[in-house]
Amino acid sequence: MNRIFATLTLAALALSSCIKENDSYKDLLPVQPGQYIYSYVTTQDRVAMQAANAGMRVAVLAAEVAEQRKEAEEGAEEVTVANVKYNNRSVVSLLFSSGTTIEEVEQGYKLTFNKSYQMPDGFYLEGSLLVETGGKPELADGAVWNVVMQSDFRLYSSSYSGEARIDMKGGSTTLTANADGSCTIQISNIAAAVEGSSSGASDWSSPSGFTVRPADDEVTLAYSSCVGKAFEVNGSASGYSVYSNMYGSSPLQMSYRVSDGLYIGTQIVSGTQECEFTSSFDYNTSAYPAPDVRYVYSFDEATRQYSYKIYYNGYVYPKD
Repeated sequence: MNRIFATLTLAALALSSCIKENDSYKDLLPVQPGQYIYSYVTTQDRVAMQAANAGMRVAVLAAEVAEQRKEAEEGAEEVTVANVKYNNRSVVSLLFSSGTTIEEVEQGYKLTFNKSYQMPDGFYLEGSLLVETGGKPELADGAVWNVVMQSDFRLYSSSYSGEARIDMKGGSTTLTANADGSCTIQISNIAAAVEGSSSGASDWSSPSGFTVRPADDEVTLAYSSCVGKAFEVNGSASGYSVYSNMYGSSPLQMSYRVSDGLYIGTQIVSGTQECEFTSSFDYNTSAYPAPDVRYVYSFDEATRQYSYKIYYNGYVYPKD
């Protein structure tokens, strides 16, 4: 089981392990437990948000189709979600992977993933998702979409430690287009379980949802408009995770919050992420003297570079 957990958290730890050459390793040691909390919690949230993220990417794809259809010359080949291109490249491949296919079906859109191709967030997906659009092909003007995980949908994490498979067992994901141009993502009771785990499945929800909007009012969801642009994200989620507690008897309980988040692609560049182990009975309090950690990001517009500070158990890294 330790190998599985190491595989799942490796990508998240890659960010936390970036240490400036002139920083003292001694300064880092007090916040290392916080780095692990951050890695566990953000990985859990990424797992639970897979259907939501895919649905938002389909929204970007559909908006690009609508935009190109407006500008299409008479007699030109009809632009569809399957063939739409940007700079002569498939938008489906740009948003997902070259192994992903999409088709228009009666309920909306169906995505099918090929496990051989890595997704932008580092996971490998297999199986399919159904985006139920309610007859509204674009996520706009009050549209409400449901993203339904099919029975064959699962994800994989791969590293030097091996491969971990996560079976997605249920839960609901809803995307709502708001009147102010933002979108609200709500997930409820997302159940996922690591293959080989005996502690049971996760149960992860965001009752108040996550709100996503372009930082620039002139930017739309169309891929040609929003590629490389910043999005504001706020929201929280909590519940049981895919990780076992220290006894291996039940899932580890966690919570996640992002405030004033500014994202470019999948990377947060500004704002605050707060991660917490929410039950003191779940973890070793000697190894984790505090249950929560805070990451505060800052973005330099001139250089397009970001930096961050870790706040854990009264310590700050890196120091000013």
